[in-house]
Amino acid sequence: MTTIGRLAAWTALVLVVYAAALVPGCKGGDEVYDTEIVVNTAPQQGAELKLNGQVYGVTPRPVRGLPPGPVFVDVSLAGFKRAYDTYKVPESGSATFTITMERMVGDVTIQSEPTRAAVYLKDGTPLGVTPITGLKLPEGIHEIEVRHEKYEPLTEKIVVRADYKYSKLFTLKARESRIEVFSTPSSANIYLNNALQNEKTPARIPITPGTYTVGVYKGGYIMEEVVVNVEPASDANVSVILKEGEVPMGMVLVPGGDFIMGTDDKSPDERPKRTLNIESFYIDKYEVTNAQFKEVFASHTFPKGQEEYPVLDVTWEEATAYAKQVGKRLPTEEEWEKAARGTDGREYPWGDLWNPELANVNAGQLNPKALPVGKLIGGASPYGCMDMAGNAYEWTSSWYQRYKGNEDIVKEYGQVFRVLRGGSFRKDPFDARCVRRSYDLNTNRREDYGFRCAADVAPPGGPPRR
Repeated sequence: MTTIGRLAAWTALVLVVYAAALVPGCKGGDEVYDTEIVVNTAPQQGAELKLNGQVYGVTPRPVRGLPPGPVFVDVSLAGFKRAYDTYKVPESGSATFTITMERMVGDVTIQSEPTRAAVYLKDGTPLGVTPITGLKLPEGIHEIEVRHEKYEPLTEKIVVRADYKYSKLFTLKARESRIEVFSTPSSANIYLNNALQNEKTPARIPITPGTYTVGVYKGGYIMEEVVVNVEPASDANVSVILKEGEVPMGMVLVPGGDFIMGTDDKSPDERPKRTLNIESFYIDKYEVTNAQFKEVFASHTFPKGQEEYPVLDVTWEEATAYAKQVGKRLPTEEEWEKAARGTDGREYPWGDLWNPELANVNAGQLNPKALPVGKLIGGASPYGCMDMAGNAYEWTSSWYQRYKGNEDIVKEYGQVFRVLRGGSFRKDPFDARCVRRSYDLNTNRREDYGFRCAADVAPPGGPPRR
């Protein structure tokens, strides 16, 4: 036999011996081991089973005739992480092993607007009440249904991957509500948050839930306003009796008489605290809006959807020109402070304590912005004026000078600067105080400069005061 032939024969013999060693039950020949192991998987059977790398079907699987000693067990099942371990085959008899498999899951956070909504899987399995955090869902596609009383249920699919964090916000649509408005006399105009409606009283108006300022106005009568909170899938009722009077539309009456102006314990130019007496006047309930300004100056432009935002970036001269065109004027500094403060010397239009929910100021936001006029309903002044703390700085007709009796400021400013009041969305709460003063040149404009108008009250039987 040639050398090559002898080498081939030895190789074949080695392979036969090696193969025999791999066959369960063989002990160097035909000897069979009296052993058995049973491999289970939890929480679910049916995993592919490998022993020392060789496939033995699926669990639960008894395997007989393995040689005693260590055996490497490897199981895999769709939806679970692969699991493996080393077990010992007994010298004889049977042994049962259970391998616990970990599901392949993702970490899911489910939120809803409004909160406290019930969350279910498609099969009806409850998952909890929003907000839900740290929810473990198996890898795959899941249909999630969110339910809330008086809101339409919402179902959406989410894709979950193993070891992946997923956050989903469900914004629910409220079921339709209505607001009913009645007035005596009837046929009065209806305003919702300062927007004129097509209907006149009596009327039933479909509406989305929320808080509304309902205004009712008819020529020859004083406008009445009521704040109502409309719940989802419910009706709200507003009924008013209008009083005769001639308060101009969109304005409030500030009665003449004494009020407290200034303070002694803050900025030097706010001193001294004293009592003043001024005549009655009208003042706009809201800051002049983009829509109103455009009615007078057609060239005015603003972002779409911001019709009811305060007009901004206006100079004193532009504000004065608008007021003149609509038959009004800018308020004096004294009129502005009384309209904002009332007669009791309060710190803010709503009282002495700061409330961040009632004024649009800069509380550290990266990109502070103006809000629609009248949005912060609770921040009304004693006379019902809105946004007199924050939102937009407001031009007045007054020159900036030290107050009479002020001994802290010696500089005479003359007629150089005009006074602005009220703070803005760019300024902090300190600048939103009723007594806080600011000033600028007539011709200067800034992104937070706006205004509201005032008007004289005609004396009984006489022409309007000027």
